[in-house]
Amino acid sequence: MIIIDAGHGGTDPGACAGGIREKDWTLEVSLHQQSFLNNLGIQTVLTRTSDKGLTPIERTNLVKRCGGSICISNHFNAGGGKGAEVIHSIYSDGKLAKAAGHALTSAGMPLRRVFSRKGRDDRDYYFMHRLTGSVETLIVEYGFLDSTEDMAKLRALRLKLAESVALAVVKKTQSVYVVQAGAFQEKKRALTLCTELREKGYDAIIKEER
Repeated sequence: MIIIDAGHGGTDPGACAGGIREKDWTLEVSLHQQSFLNNLGIQTVLTRTSDKGLTPIERTNLVKRCGGSICISNHFNAGGGKGAEVIHSIYSDGKLAKAAGHALTSAGMPLRRVFSRKGRDDRDYYFMHRLTGSVETLIVEYGFLDSTEDMAKLRALRLKLAESVALAVVKKTQSVYVVQAGAFQEKKRALTLCTELREKGYDAIIKEER
């Protein structure tokens, strides 16, 4: 099981720039990740499915209680900077975070850094690491809302970026068998086959590759 955390929510909008509120995009990519992973047969749990506010304790208790071992906490940055970031616990070896970072780069978003941060008490600085127990949590910052360059990429690619992170986590933590039914140059033909497969009861998605 993979836990998906849509950062912020309710009265906490998160970062805001260019008419975009972080809480809206984190929910959007989280719901998309859930659909993407469910289509691969991966069980998921969301910390929120609507514009709901959660305290740090409520959010992390949900993560700890649901029985999953991996959590993807989705975020968007602001405050001056450029590129994606993946943050892992100080107690992690960072391999999963690096895999997610590589996936983001491959999907089209330059990687700013993969890192961990220690607080003054020598524990994890971020509560999503500090309070989620044995769950390995990745905080993924997909890009900066106040960066013109990042925003151009995020407007076009944010769902693809979310898929890339989800798939990287799956590949690193569990076995997945993907069956490809066809490859087409025309999107219309791909949509037709996808519809036919769904009508027959098969999970089917379209993934664009260049």
